[in-house]
Amino acid sequence: MKQTPPQSSSFPPSGPLTMEEVQIALAPLADQYPPILSLPQAAALSHYTPGSLKKIVSQGRFLDSAIRGRPLRFWRDRFVLEIAHNATSPRRSAKPFKEEPKATPPDITETPKR
Repeated sequence: MKQTPPQSSSFPPSGPLTMEEVQIALAPLADQYPPILSLPQAAALSHYTPGSLKKIVSQGRFLDSAIRGRPLRFWRDRFVLEIAHNATSPRRSAKPFKEEPKATPPDITETPKR
């Protein structure tokens, strides 16, 4: 049975992402991303490294999608919703880069005193 996206008056849909939209979007990728994801699969889907993803889960994020224990697993659809609704970009730094002012070199015209 082929699934079609929900009909709406505007495309792309506006508003928060729904579970139905996630399921429809991930249906063609079910062999690559099954309903329960391993840590490497979740990392590939979210573009986090596995180590970063483990750290983020230990900090209390992804409470609805993470299945804690060994091995760490994730509910795929809930994981995508949590990323879409309240996760920051994995490639964006939390603090903006600020260049330190360069120190002025000592004046070399002075002759050293002996």
